[in-house]
Amino acid sequence: MSASDKKKLRKEQNAAAMTERQKKANKEAKALKTYTFTFIVLMVLVVAIFLGITLRNPVTGLVNRATTAVTVDDHKLTSVELNYYYMDFIQTFASQYDSYGTYATTYLQLYTGLNVSLPLDEQTYNKETGETWADYFTTAAKDNAKWAYAMYDKAIAEGYRLTDTDQKSLDTQEANLEVIAQYQGYSSVAGYLRSVYGPGASVKTYMEYTRINTIANNYANEYYEGLEFKDADYREFEKEKLTDYNSYSFSYYYCTVSDYQTFLGGGKTTVDKDGKTTVTYSDEEKEAARKAAEEAAKGLAIADNNTLEKLNEAIKALPINKDKKDVKATENTLVLSGSIQNADFKKWITDSARKAGDITTIEIKSGEGDDAKVTGYYVLLFQDMDKNEQPLANVQHILVKFTGGTKDSETGVTTYSDAEKKAAKDKAEAILDEFLKGEKQDSEAFGKLAEAKSEDTGSKATGGLIEGIYRDSNYVQSFKDWALDDRKVGDTGIIESEYGYHVMFYKEDGELTYRDYMIDIDLTNTKYEEWETEILKDVTVTDKNLKGLDRDLVIGG
Repeated sequence: MSASDKKKLRKEQNAAAMTERQKKANKEAKALKTYTFTFIVLMVLVVAIFLGITLRNPVTGLVNRATTAVTVDDHKLTSVELNYYYMDFIQTFASQYDSYGTYATTYLQLYTGLNVSLPLDEQTYNKETGETWADYFTTAAKDNAKWAYAMYDKAIAEGYRLTDTDQKSLDTQEANLEVIAQYQGYSSVAGYLRSVYGPGASVKTYMEYTRINTIANNYANEYYEGLEFKDADYREFEKEKLTDYNSYSFSYYYCTVSDYQTFLGGGKTTVDKDGKTTVTYSDEEKEAARKAAEEAAKGLAIADNNTLEKLNEAIKALPINKDKKDVKATENTLVLSGSIQNADFKKWITDSARKAGDITTIEIKSGEGDDAKVTGYYVLLFQDMDKNEQPLANVQHILVKFTGGTKDSETGVTTYSDAEKKAAKDKAEAILDEFLKGEKQDSEAFGKLAEAKSEDTGSKATGGLIEGIYRDSNYVQSFKDWALDDRKVGDTGIIESEYGYHVMFYKEDGELTYRDYMIDIDLTNTKYEEWETEILKDVTVTDKNLKGLDRDLVIGG
């Protein structure tokens, strides 16, 4: 996975569950980025996928410690040191499928083609180049080593040092190695490290690897999180991509040629020896179906159908839909420009001249060049555009959970009776009443009440604070709707969610609008990548002897 890909894997907190504190809106993206080298901390070793790696004889370990595998500028990396990068990247790659549990290896093979039961150097990763999975992981290991040493050298040259807290963390990790080794049934830490990283691995070299990468990552994180911009920076950055940060509401209906082919009938029916029925159509019949689909689409895309209600009425009135129920246009409500996949859709919808009620047809083809065939016609109705200039919302809340309930043994879903819900609501109303009758009705007073009474363990320690809420945040809808309504500081209320009742307090508008929040993410990534590219551009990795890597590794053991 490339550096830019990893940086884009920003994990938004599971706001629906309300279990974690939100970062400030203009810092959230920066704080949750993962840089080029995804450093594997020690606890990954506990659940490492390598369950059956056969140890080589001790002589091999001595050779690996003495053999230079690659050089990164002036740094000589032994086979042991490069193997740390190699094995950790493989583990990172495979761990993306951990959520599938016992089916992890099945889905890993399904989605990537990697079979954990076969040697890496016997499996093709890229059919065009002949690159094996061993080649792929080797390249990734060298790239990660290049990144780590380039950042490390830059950090040291600029006088960057680990903080006392970082050093204590490293010391703790080293101490924890003993616990982990015992937990995994090994008599020594060195033996355990060899089981994961191969012959020659040792506590000393592993901790040096950890130290170098900790400095590299902390240095890169410090730069990334330190990037700050002014309004003029945002406006300059968006000049050539004004529509990228807009959201659009539109509806569409698809008139397919195949549907009209069936509707018009005709064709020649044949049945093969296995009883499979096939209907083939002449060129004339195919053209008739195409024309019928086109005429239907154009008949819908008229000025009179300038509202969704009118368009749906016209859709239902089509002869092809005579016996169909609930047939209607598909609605898209304020989707970001980048979510519009079809290029022709996007060009028409994002046109600056577009206004509510505009309607058109777009021809869809499959195949390329002379072989391209028309498969249907979309009818597009434009409804609205939002520049996303509403400020992010900062609120505080006190959660009163539902108690009791009946859990469905098949679905695992818990439902609550009206009486159980009423009990939670009564409690929430009492809390709000206590707040409103208090000496003060400000954020500080609400926060103290949240610390004392909220059942949301993720936010109660910070006075129930949830920051940086925007329209597309992953919150339960009722919570998000309340926060983004036309609010002013000090507004209160009670809303219901699937978790219980929330006593709400509107703290303030965030520092950024939703638009600038998105621009901030893209601008930060752009500036970081420019900085990173400059650091890496002259760094040279030279292969020396790669025989010490476990290129014939069988991940599943």
